[in-house]
Amino acid sequence: MQIPKVLLTDQTDNAVLLLSNYYTKPQQGKSQLRSGARFDNWAGGGDAPGMVNTLTADDFLAASFLSVRFSPKAVIGILEQRRGEVTALLAQIPADLDLASVTHENFKSVLGEESPAWQLRDLLRGKDLPDNQSWGIGPTKASKLMARKRPRLVPIWDSVVRSETELKDSGTQWSDWHEVLTQNDCALSLHLDDIQRKAELPHPISPLRAMDVILWMRGTGGVQQSPTSEDETA
Repeated sequence: MQIPKVLLTDQTDNAVLLLSNYYTKPQQGKSQLRSGARFDNWAGGGDAPGMVNTLTADDFLAASFLSVRFSPKAVIGILEQRRGEVTALLAQIPADLDLASVTHENFKSVLGEESPAWQLRDLLRGKDLPDNQSWGIGPTKASKLMARKRPRLVPIWDSVVRSETELKDSGTQWSDWHEVLTQNDCALSLHLDDIQRKAELPHPISPLRAMDVILWMRGTGGVQQSPTSEDETA
Protein backbone atom coordinates (compact mmCIF):
# COMPACT_ATOMS: atom_id res chain seq x y z
CA MET A 1 0.00 0.00 0.00
CA GLN A 2 1.24 3.47 -0.91
CA ILE A 3 0.67 6.44 1.39
CA PRO A 4 -1.96 8.71 -0.25
CA LYS A 5 -0.30 11.83 -1.63
CA VAL A 6 -2.34 14.19 0.54
CA LEU A 7 -0.69 12.61 3.60
CA LEU A 8 2.86 13.26 2.38
CA THR A 9 4.92 15.99 4.01
CA ASP A 10 4.95 18.20 0.90
CA GLN A 11 1.14 18.39 1.22
CA THR A 12 1.16 19.45 4.88
CA ASP A 13 -0.47 22.86 4.33
CA ASN A 14 -3.25 21.31 2.26
CA ALA A 15 -3.85 18.57 4.85
CA VAL A 16 -3.96 21.13 7.68
CA LEU A 17 -6.54 23.19 5.78
CA LEU A 18 -8.71 20.15 5.02
CA LEU A 19 -8.65 18.99 8.64
CA SER A 20 -9.29 22.46 10.05
CA ASN A 21 -12.17 23.16 7.67
CA TYR A 22 -13.90 19.89 8.57
CA TYR A 23 -14.02 20.77 12.26
CA THR A 24 -14.41 24.54 12.18
CA LYS A 25 -16.28 25.58 9.01
CA PRO A 26 -19.78 24.66 7.73
CA GLN A 27 -20.17 23.30 4.24
CA GLN A 28 -20.86 25.92 1.61
CA GLY A 29 -24.46 27.03 1.86
CA LYS A 30 -24.92 25.51 5.33
CA SER A 31 -25.12 27.24 8.69
CA GLN A 32 -24.01 24.38 10.94
CA LEU A 33 -20.84 22.35 11.13
CA ARG A 34 -20.79 18.89 9.59
CA SER A 35 -22.40 16.27 11.81
CA GLY A 36 -19.19 14.25 11.51
CA ALA A 37 -17.39 16.91 13.53
CA ARG A 38 -19.30 15.61 16.56
CA PHE A 39 -18.48 11.92 15.98
CA ASP A 40 -15.43 11.99 18.22
CA ASN A 41 -16.78 13.76 21.31
CA TRP A 42 -20.53 13.10 21.20
CA ALA A 43 -21.71 12.15 24.72
CA GLY A 44 -18.15 12.37 25.96
CA GLY A 45 -16.66 10.06 23.33
CA GLY A 46 -16.87 6.33 22.83
CA ASP A 47 -13.72 5.67 24.84
CA ALA A 48 -14.71 7.86 27.79
CA PRO A 49 -14.08 6.41 31.27
CA GLY A 50 -17.02 4.29 32.32
CA MET A 51 -18.16 3.79 28.72
CA VAL A 52 -14.98 2.47 27.16
CA ASN A 53 -16.05 -1.18 27.22
CA THR A 54 -19.77 -0.65 26.65
CA LEU A 55 -21.36 -0.11 23.25
CA THR A 56 -24.27 2.30 23.68
CA ALA A 57 -27.06 3.93 21.74
CA ASP A 58 -24.93 7.10 21.71
CA ASP A 59 -22.21 5.18 19.86
CA PHE A 60 -24.71 4.15 17.19
CA LEU A 61 -25.93 7.74 17.00
CA ALA A 62 -22.38 9.09 16.69
CA ALA A 63 -21.59 6.57 13.94
CA SER A 64 -24.71 7.72 12.10
CA PHE A 65 -23.17 11.21 12.00
CA LEU A 66 -20.79 9.69 9.42
CA SER A 67 -23.53 9.06 6.85
CA VAL A 68 -24.50 5.50 7.73
CA ARG A 69 -27.81 4.09 8.92
CA PHE A 70 -28.52 1.19 11.26
CA SER A 71 -31.64 -0.92 11.23
CA PRO A 72 -33.66 -1.36 14.45
CA LYS A 73 -32.87 -5.08 14.16
CA ALA A 74 -29.15 -4.33 14.31
CA VAL A 75 -29.38 -1.93 17.24
CA ILE A 76 -31.57 -4.27 19.30
CA GLY A 77 -29.52 -7.31 18.39
CA ILE A 78 -26.19 -5.76 19.33
CA LEU A 79 -27.18 -3.61 22.31
CA GLU A 80 -29.55 -6.10 23.91
CA GLN A 81 -29.17 -9.66 22.67
CA ARG A 82 -25.36 -9.64 22.21
CA ARG A 83 -24.51 -7.01 24.82
CA GLY A 84 -22.52 -9.33 27.08
CA GLU A 85 -20.39 -10.65 24.22
CA VAL A 86 -19.65 -7.16 22.94
CA THR A 87 -18.62 -5.93 26.39
CA ALA A 88 -16.39 -8.97 26.97
CA LEU A 89 -14.61 -8.45 23.66
CA LEU A 90 -14.19 -4.70 24.16
CA ALA A 91 -12.61 -5.39 27.55
CA GLN A 92 -9.89 -7.36 25.75
CA ILE A 93 -9.11 -4.65 23.17
CA PRO A 94 -6.67 -1.98 24.43
CA ALA A 95 -8.18 1.49 24.60
CA ASP A 96 -4.87 3.28 25.19
CA LEU A 97 -2.90 1.78 22.31
CA ASP A 98 -2.18 3.55 19.02
CA LEU A 99 -2.07 1.47 15.85
CA ALA A 100 1.40 2.86 15.15
CA SER A 101 2.57 1.62 18.57
CA VAL A 102 1.56 -1.99 17.96
CA THR A 103 4.75 -3.96 17.43
CA HIS A 104 5.01 -6.34 14.52
CA GLU A 105 5.42 -9.13 17.07
CA ASN A 106 2.15 -8.20 18.79
CA PHE A 107 0.08 -7.34 15.74
CA LYS A 108 -1.44 -10.80 15.42
CA SER A 109 -2.66 -10.87 19.03
CA VAL A 110 -4.01 -7.31 18.87
CA LEU A 111 -5.56 -7.18 15.38
CA GLY A 112 -5.02 -10.60 13.80
CA GLU A 113 -7.78 -12.96 12.70
CA GLU A 114 -7.97 -14.66 16.10
CA SER A 115 -7.87 -11.42 18.10
CA PRO A 116 -10.77 -9.99 20.14
CA ALA A 117 -10.86 -7.02 17.74
CA TRP A 118 -11.38 -9.29 14.73
CA GLN A 119 -13.99 -11.28 16.66
CA LEU A 120 -15.84 -8.07 17.52
CA ARG A 121 -15.81 -6.95 13.91
CA ASP A 122 -17.31 -10.29 12.88
CA LEU A 123 -19.93 -10.06 15.64
CA LEU A 124 -20.95 -6.54 14.61
CA ARG A 125 -21.28 -7.73 11.03
CA GLY A 126 -23.46 -10.63 12.15
CA LYS A 127 -21.15 -13.16 10.55
CA ASP A 128 -22.70 -15.96 12.64
CA LEU A 129 -26.29 -15.06 11.70
CA PRO A 130 -28.34 -16.83 9.02
CA ASP A 131 -28.58 -14.77 5.82
CA ASN A 132 -32.26 -14.06 6.38
CA GLN A 133 -31.48 -12.55 9.80
CA SER A 134 -28.67 -10.27 8.65
CA TRP A 135 -28.29 -6.94 10.45
CA GLY A 136 -27.15 -5.18 7.28
CA ILE A 137 -23.82 -4.18 8.82
CA GLY A 138 -20.83 -4.46 6.51
CA PRO A 139 -17.22 -3.36 7.00
CA THR A 140 -18.05 0.34 6.69
CA LYS A 141 -20.61 0.45 9.49
CA ALA A 142 -18.64 -1.97 11.65
CA SER A 143 -15.47 0.12 11.26
CA LYS A 144 -17.27 3.29 12.32
CA LEU A 145 -18.62 1.65 15.46
CA MET A 146 -15.21 0.22 16.28
CA ALA A 147 -13.44 3.52 15.55
CA ARG A 148 -15.86 5.18 17.95
CA LYS A 149 -14.86 2.74 20.73
CA ARG A 150 -11.15 2.43 19.84
CA PRO A 151 -10.27 5.62 17.92
CA ARG A 152 -6.54 5.18 18.41
CA LEU A 153 -6.41 1.60 17.19
CA VAL A 154 -9.07 0.96 14.53
CA PRO A 155 -9.22 2.96 11.26
CA ILE A 156 -12.45 3.77 9.45
CA TRP A 157 -13.23 2.07 6.16
CA ASP A 158 -15.63 3.37 3.52
CA SER A 159 -15.87 3.93 -0.22
CA VAL A 160 -13.86 7.17 0.01
CA VAL A 161 -11.00 5.51 1.91
CA ARG A 162 -11.02 2.69 -0.64
CA SER A 163 -10.80 5.16 -3.51
CA GLU A 164 -8.12 7.34 -1.92
CA THR A 165 -5.92 4.39 -0.89
CA GLU A 166 -6.68 2.24 -3.95
CA LEU A 167 -7.17 -0.77 -1.68
CA LYS A 168 -9.39 -3.45 -3.19
CA ASP A 169 -11.35 -4.23 -0.03
CA SER A 170 -11.31 -3.85 3.74
CA GLY A 171 -9.91 -7.30 4.51
CA THR A 172 -6.29 -6.20 4.80
CA GLN A 173 -6.85 -2.60 5.88
CA TRP A 174 -5.67 -3.02 9.47
CA SER A 175 -2.39 -4.64 8.44
CA ASP A 176 -1.92 -2.26 5.49
CA TRP A 177 -2.30 0.84 7.64
CA HIS A 178 -0.14 -0.69 10.36
CA GLU A 179 2.60 -1.24 7.82
CA VAL A 180 2.65 2.36 6.54
CA LEU A 181 2.17 3.91 9.99
CA THR A 182 5.14 2.06 11.45
CA GLN A 183 7.53 2.67 8.55
CA ASN A 184 10.52 4.96 9.11
CA ASP A 185 10.13 5.11 12.89
CA CYS A 186 6.40 5.92 12.67
CA ALA A 187 7.00 8.95 10.46
CA LEU A 188 3.43 9.08 9.13
CA SER A 189 1.91 8.89 12.61
CA LEU A 190 4.16 11.71 13.80
CA HIS A 191 3.25 13.70 10.70
CA LEU A 192 -0.47 13.27 11.49
CA ASP A 193 0.19 14.59 15.01
CA ASP A 194 1.94 17.60 13.48
CA ILE A 195 -0.98 18.24 11.11
CA GLN A 196 -3.42 18.15 14.00
CA ARG A 197 -1.36 20.59 16.07
CA LYS A 198 -1.20 23.03 13.16
CA ALA A 199 -4.94 22.68 12.46
CA GLU A 200 -5.74 23.91 16.00
CA LEU A 201 -8.89 21.82 16.34
CA PRO A 202 -11.52 22.57 18.99
CA HIS A 203 -10.84 19.18 20.62
CA PRO A 204 -8.14 16.52 20.21
CA ILE A 205 -8.69 13.54 17.93
CA SER A 206 -6.66 10.42 17.24
CA PRO A 207 -4.11 10.26 14.41
CA LEU A 208 -6.33 7.68 12.68
CA ARG A 209 -9.32 10.00 12.81
CA ALA A 210 -7.23 12.88 11.46
CA MET A 211 -6.13 10.63 8.63
CA ASP A 212 -9.69 9.58 7.86
CA VAL A 213 -10.97 13.17 7.81
CA ILE A 214 -8.18 14.36 5.52
CA LEU A 215 -8.84 11.52 3.09
CA TRP A 216 -12.59 12.14 3.20
CA MET A 217 -12.20 15.87 2.57
CA ARG A 218 -9.77 15.19 -0.25
CA GLY A 219 -11.96 12.53 -1.83
CA THR A 220 -15.29 14.34 -1.58
CA GLY A 221 -14.27 17.96 -1.86
CA GLY A 222 -15.80 18.43 1.58
CA VAL A 223 -19.33 17.82 0.33
CA GLN A 224 -21.53 15.48 2.37
CA GLN A 225 -22.22 12.31 0.44
CA SER A 226 -25.28 10.08 0.51
CA PRO A 227 -24.36 6.52 1.57
CA THR A 228 -23.40 4.35 -1.37
CA SER A 229 -24.64 0.79 -1.68
CA GLU A 230 -21.12 -0.27 -0.77
CA ASP A 231 -21.15 1.75 2.43
CA GLU A 232 -24.61 0.50 3.36
CA THR A 233 -24.09 -3.22 2.96
CA ALA A 234 -20.58 -4.11 1.78
